[in-house]
Amino acid sequence: MSRATVREAIASYLENADIAHLTTVKRFPPKFTPEGEFFDDDEPGLASGTILFLYFQSQDETRIALGGAHNGRKAVEYTLILDCYLRSTHRKSEDAASDNEEFIDALTTAIRADRQAGAPAVVFQWGEGSFPGSADISVTVDYPRVLRGSGSATQIYSNVRVSVIEILES
Repeated sequence: MSRATVREAIASYLENADIAHLTTVKRFPPKFTPEGEFFDDDEPGLASGTILFLYFQSQDETRIALGGAHNGRKAVEYTLILDCYLRSTHRKSEDAASDNEEFIDALTTAIRADRQAGAPAVVFQWGEGSFPGSADISVTVDYPRVLRGSGSATQIYSNVRVSVIEILES
């Protein structure tokens, strides 16, 4: 297994989890994001759309089973940050904030729904914390901010932090 395998498993799971207002899942934060990627072309008239970027902030390994010179097990823990940008054309920022709240609720529900992100051979668990008593899912949401002087778009940044654990034969 590898970071790339874990990243792909989680991205695929999120793309298929039917999360309200989620338009695009990006495997990596891009240098530039075209405006059109915030809104789904298949559903014209949507006022809000979210792009979610996967960012693996850290990786820690711990030996969990000894097996001699050539086998055993290691737990690899990744700190995964889901950087979420909701962009809305609602006239009121309160309506954009309501859409963002619906998105965050749907995202955290999707994480809770399957602690192996649909890939039990890859993800041992995610959204379950790293030890008893630690936070399982941590969410931070910024205030809505108006983009462009005309006030024609509102953007809300949300940060969802989860621990992802992979078990390796090593």
